[in-house]
Amino acid sequence: MSKISCLIIESDQEAIRHIDILGRTIGSVEVRWKTNTLDTGIAIIKKHLPEMAIVGMGKNPDASIDAIAALSRDFPALFLLALSDKAESDLILRAMRAGAHDFLCKPVKEIDLRAAAEKVYKLKAARLDKKPEGGRIVSVFSNKGGNGTTTIAVNLADALVRYHGKKVAVVDLVLSHGDVTMFFNVNPSYSIIDLARNSQKADYDFLHTLLVRHSSGVYILADPPMIEDAELISPTQVREVLGTLRSMFDYIVVDTPHQFDERTLTALEMSDNILLVSLLNLPSLRNTQKCLELFGRIGLRDERVRLVISRFLPNDEIPRDSIEGILNCPVFFSVPNDYPAVIASVNRGKLLYETFPTKEVTKSFRDLSNLLALSIVPQQTAKPIKRGLLEKIFPPGRRTK
Repeated sequence: MSKISCLIIESDQEAIRHIDILGRTIGSVEVRWKTNTLDTGIAIIKKHLPEMAIVGMGKNPDASIDAIAALSRDFPALFLLALSDKAESDLILRAMRAGAHDFLCKPVKEIDLRAAAEKVYKLKAARLDKKPEGGRIVSVFSNKGGNGTTTIAVNLADALVRYHGKKVAVVDLVLSHGDVTMFFNVNPSYSIIDLARNSQKADYDFLHTLLVRHSSGVYILADPPMIEDAELISPTQVREVLGTLRSMFDYIVVDTPHQFDERTLTALEMSDNILLVSLLNLPSLRNTQKCLELFGRIGLRDERVRLVISRFLPNDEIPRDSIEGILNCPVFFSVPNDYPAVIASVNRGKLLYETFPTKEVTKSFRDLSNLLALSIVPQQTAKPIKRGLLEKIFPPGRRTK
């Protein structure tokens, strides 16, 4: 196994000498370049392309953190380590958010440098073994708010872990006002912004520091901490984030916003399944029809789109077969209506299985996970379409094709 070429940017000569000795001791890190200025360090990186760079925080941590951010952006294959004699949580958090893979405290311990070297080897192996196939992306979408998309996303993720043993991540793509962390009752230190900034260099260990693991086994990638941060995420970064997660998880469940912006369309385009959520009322169904029409115009109307009826109650006024006929889209699944149980679960910060395991609405997510995990498609039988109010609201000329 070849040694890892390392650059140290640090003014503390004793710290440099100590790391050099440790590198020789563990036999996997070779300190080839040493400098005490950031400008010289950047020049070395451009010329020699080291695999690892250790950046000292020095007397001006802000400048060093800015340098780490720039290096992370310009040299995505470079494994970055921040070095300081202060193990302050705020400083560590800022360095990691800027793009550092890890944080070393002086005097550096052999076990910490060895662990960093192992991460480099893992990252190199992951790049060599990276394949285009990977986990499945399931986006839960509705172009109308209040239809229960977040409820479906989080409880479906739980069911995929609980009943099928899958490794599942939930991504909150409602960037300005997401609710996924509230449903799981977690308070993350990192968010989608941190992964977006470092998606090209995220290995297993680094990725798991950015995600929150819920007691159910579901991993959560949170929405940004501040509303204005939503604008910092680009469609390209959404693509990179989902691609990174796809290489590491069996399922990525995406809670999407209700508007058709470029970021949402990017997620939908990458999805293996799109759960299009509607309610059993005319305003919601009309919005669903418009959504299906748009899907058809932009090339998303295919077998990936599965219609899910949320808060389902048998309704003679709007029977299921009429919905399927008018929308020309079979109902893939219906989640039973149990608003009291759902809202009580949300207010407690608990999943439905944790609060009401025997309720029909809870059991329905096991059935939904079976359909997705086992690739079961419900058999649809042709039934005569009932005419009446639906025909007036949805005239034949506007039926989705």
